[in-house]
Amino acid sequence: MGRAERDKDGTYSGYTPCKWCDTSIDQSGRRRRRRYCRTGHRWRLYWSRVAVLIGGILG
Repeated sequence: MGRAERDKDGTYSGYTPCKWCDTSIDQSGRRRRRRYCRTGHRWRLYWSRVAVLIGGILG
């Protein structure tokens, strides 16, 4: 898996893995790194954390 690096003009180049599914995400030409390949993966990670928190409180 590659790693995105910041260029001199402030944009990123390279690839980073999605935090949910580890799919490579192309970062070329972006000012901010993308952390998820889809919006749904960001929401899945959020709701899985909420479920763990609620389970810890009620458990």
